Amino acid sequence: MKTLAAIFFTFFSLTCSSQDTIKSIELDSLIWNKINEYRLTKNVKIFNVFEDSLMRGYANKVAGRNIKIFPTRHSGDLGYYSNSECLYTLRANYSFSWPEISNYITNEDFEFLAELTVQGWINSPSHEHQISRPDIDVATIVSILIVDWDEKHIRFDSTFEGLSDLNDTFDNTYVYPR
Repeated sequence: MKTLAAIFFTFFSLTCSSQDTIKSIELDSLIWNKINEYRLTKNVKIFNVFEDSLMRGYANKVAGRNIKIFPTRHSGDLGYYSNSECLYTLRANYSFSWPEISNYITNEDFEFLAELTVQGWINSPSHEHQISRPDIDVATIVSILIVDWDEKHIRFDSTFEGLSDLNDTFDNTYVYPR
């Protein structure tokens, strides 16, 4: 019996990892606000609305799919729920700075993730164009963070969806009331 228990314990400890999946509306809002701050530096009006309905549900599906794959893929349904989409992916091992990073995560201080995300989009001409479009007045962000506490590794994906005030979506599936 002791042998069986030892085998079970060994198998269980090898197959289980200490991982957490974190979804935070505060992180999503922080990224949204940082994009608005950036838009102001470009003399572009800020987003009017942080969308929390159909487009956010769609962004949840995109983010949920992308967190499971690498490289991530843009959605095939762009135009039905939004007119603009940006993806950001971070895979990082923080062996040397883990105490600091893990402290940020446990205290829900996601400033570093929000800053990395927005800077990543700013540094990409096609993404910078999307987050700076003056015709986008409604946007949402969905982020998923997977933390592997044992391996000191994070996987982070953020999805931006924006809706233009100039162009309807295909078949008028989703038009934000103005």
